[in-house]
This record gives sequence, structure tokens and C-alpha cells, in this order.
Amino acid sequence: MPLLRPRVVLPDKPTSRTVPVSPLDEDSMLTAVLKWIPAEIIAAYKFIIDFIPADRGTFRLWLSVAAIPICALWIAFATKPEGRNIAWRQVILAPIAFVCWAVAMQGDIMVKVLPWWELWMGSVVLGAGMVLLRIFDGILMALGLTQN
Repeated sequence: MPLLRPRVVLPDKPTSRTVPVSPLDEDSMLTAVLKWIPAEIIAAYKFIIDFIPADRGTFRLWLSVAAIPICALWIAFATKPEGRNIAWRQVILAPIAFVCWAVAMQGDIMVKVLPWWELWMGSVVLGAGMVLLRIFDGILMALGLTQN
């Protein structure tokens, strides 16, 4: 069965490669970040949340929270080729990318949840999250979580 979602191709260890990944096949940083962003989950989430009235902030918040494990399960299923292991680092990083996106896009919910929140903060969270994804990937790699 073909992959439903692109799998990030990065080494499993910082100093050596458990599964040979040619430097030519390895994803660039931008490509890896784009693959970590769960576009299918974001599209489905945005489609559903647009039906919920804006004054239902609490329901929107809980829908956002419910989407986090769904995101992880989708990535685990959609990026697993037959006969290979689950890309655990991508499974962990994709929900983080989703949360950063949701915080940036749902500023009205954040204002209701955190009274001190200002709309510009969402852009900062999104930008910082995209930078931190690579740092988190390095931490997960050092902890021994596999990608390939």
C-alpha cells in the first residue's frame, strides 16, 4: 500500500546511521518541517471548526484538544510503509506542529482561554514552533526514538 503521507527522511542517530540514508536522499530542514505539518488534519479540522459558531469557544477549544491524538494516530498510520516501523519522531512532532498552527490560527479561542493573550502572539508561537521542531527532533533522536 502506498504511503498516504510523506515520511521524513532523516538519520536515526546523530553520529552514525542505523538505516543507511544517503545524504542525497535525506530531507532538507524545510522539507522535514513541511512533512511534520499534518496538512490533512489541519484541513479536516478547519473544515469542521468553521461550522461551529464563534461564540462556542469552549467547544472549539475541546475540539482542538481532541484533534491532537487524532493527529498522532493519523501520522502513525499514514507514514508507515509495509514492513517498516512507525516513524516515532514524526508521530510526536506532527501534533506539536498542529498545536502551533492551531494557536496561531485560533486567536479568538486563545483570548477567551488566556485573558492576557494578544493576537500577535499566535504568529510568534507559530514561528518559534517551526524552529523548535528541529530542536525537538534532535532531542528525540538523542533519546533513541527512530524515524526510519
